[in-house]
Amino acid sequence: MAKYLLTTKQQAVFDFIQRYVVEHRSSPLIREVQFGCQIASYKSVLDRLNALERKGYIKRIPNKHRGIKLVRKALEPQANVKGSLLQGAGEGVAV
Repeated sequence: MAKYLLTTKQQAVFDFIQRYVVEHRSSPLIREVQFGCQIASYKSVLDRLNALERKGYIKRIPNKHRGIKLVRKALEPQANVKGSLLQGAGEGVAV
């Protein structure tokens, strides 16, 4: 159904943002996404957030401290994404 499928890394960031919003009732800082997804560079997080926005999954609000807003809810797990999550993309997921 989704016009634009996410890469494994983009899906990991999107999943983290969804979990963060549910737990904290606010959007994460970019640094929180970086540490939560164990991404080495700040620029890589920005690239993934820009891709998520371009694909219509999030909306970023400029000059806002916590300016990441979810646009889409999670879709059915994609086959390649599910496999990567089991390998620990971002967090130690117990299966």
